[in-house]
Amino acid sequence: MFISPKVEFLLSLAGSISLLLWGSYMLRAAVEKAYSSKISTFICSASGSRLKSFSCGVASAVVLQSTTATILLTTSFVSAGLLSLYVAIVVIIGADLGSAFAARILFLDLAFLAPLLLLMGLCFHRFSKTWKRQQLGRIIIGLGLMLLAIQLIKQVVAPMAAQPVSPELMAFLTSASWLVLVITALSTWIAHSGVAVVLVVASMAGTGIISDEISTSAVLGANVGSGLIALLLVSRRNLDAYSAVLANFLMRLLLSVIVLILSSLVLPYIDLLGGEPGIRTINFHIAFNAVLAILFVPFNVQIANFCKSLLESRQPENILPESHAPGSCLDPKMVKKPVLALSCARREAFRLADNTEALFMRAMDMFDVTDRLVIEQFVARDSEINARNKAIQGYLSEVRRTIHDKEGADSGSEKVLDGILRFSTTMENIGDVVSHNLARLAVKRLDRDVRFSSVGSDELREVHEEVLKLIQLEITNFSADGMVKSKSRGKMIDSIRDLAKESMAKHRQRLSNRKSNSMSTSSIHQDTLRDLVQVVNLIANIKMG
Repeated sequence: MFISPKVEFLLSLAGSISLLLWGSYMLRAAVEKAYSSKISTFICSASGSRLKSFSCGVASAVVLQSTTATILLTTSFVSAGLLSLYVAIVVIIGADLGSAFAARILFLDLAFLAPLLLLMGLCFHRFSKTWKRQQLGRIIIGLGLMLLAIQLIKQVVAPMAAQPVSPELMAFLTSASWLVLVITALSTWIAHSGVAVVLVVASMAGTGIISDEISTSAVLGANVGSGLIALLLVSRRNLDAYSAVLANFLMRLLLSVIVLILSSLVLPYIDLLGGEPGIRTINFHIAFNAVLAILFVPFNVQIANFCKSLLESRQPENILPESHAPGSCLDPKMVKKPVLALSCARREAFRLADNTEALFMRAMDMFDVTDRLVIEQFVARDSEINARNKAIQGYLSEVRRTIHDKEGADSGSEKVLDGILRFSTTMENIGDVVSHNLARLAVKRLDRDVRFSSVGSDELREVHEEVLKLIQLEITNFSADGMVKSKSRGKMIDSIRDLAKESMAKHRQRLSNRKSNSMSTSSIHQDTLRDLVQVVNLIANIKMG
């Protein structure tokens, strides 16, 4: 079948770009799965100073290889009331610069590393026995695919440098810099990756296909498009979270327009950014985001207030917390009355805890079913728990602002709010242990068509029943405002841990005696015990009183 050279070129370029996007997605997804908790803790610690917040944003974006991923994480903490809008804006500006640094690292001439990384990643993923190391393998493979894709893009576009491009087309694109910006912005939004688009533009500039005038306009478009991605992904219901992404978009758009207007003054100095056109393009991208940080970080408070007032004046009826759902105890009319609002949040937290208790009570039954669909239907109940906790977080973030305005940050109401938040989050985490960890083990048992030994099953159910009693005790403690003695609670926690250790020792003894059922379910039995103990640890980390 004959394919024209132009069609072949377009297909090759599209395939190479697809490989780049897939590598970026694989890397980002693996990092988020394996290290999201550490990254989340890192971002949440960003409140110390502007420099610390900015540095957290830079580092997070370099690790995640994505501004958008960092923005979505940051805004989720804003929605939960764990991060202020002022801090979030600085973190996001840092993420903009961090993704520019990530693009510069990927554009280095590292062709020799691509096959090595692919081989290493495959070995890690195939032969590692721990889940985190397998995800590390996916990270390495994703990085290798991105480096390979960049080399393929350079090879695909290289022949075009030898063919003269229509002077009329080049003149038109040079004069129509606004059109280039818009097209690139839309391409970035469609691709959902500013880093990938900048790398493609840099590759084309490096082979001489496009001029500095066109590549700089395209980089500006990629920055605008990157801001647009998060603007369309973050819910408008939380005022602070949406204000953060709106601020990021407006800052990028404003600076891009200014640079484009002043391009006749900027372009004569573009050679200062590097001798090779591709490097100049990447360095221009870094310089743009560095200037963005210099201009806007000092004014993060003013920018935050401007965006909030803009949203409040335009669409106040649509900017509501995500807690305003039918049947919820979270009454939006009480947000300005902290004592009553906290009472509403406590009632909703009880409902969440009831759902968690019911889910955990049936958790061990998943290991007896014969149909995978039954397990999937069972764990689907966790979605209600997640929705309730998200609603509580959004509601309490609104209440927290009222408390700060009326009582100050160190008031008694603030401590009560934090206690409700810790309790509801812990209950949601317990639900996640059931729906993610224990359900995965139940499916594994079903796929392998194996069963626990009768003794092993009884041991697991005994530990499960004790953990269930601990959950019920914690719910009672929450309802009694921390009246349960920490000593008796601590003894119960220690007793369950000892029981789990004893069960593990008995299981290993059965293995040494070569009991067939114990051998076939060994990893599942041990992982189930580990997950039950994880629930205990989650409760142990809740402060008493």
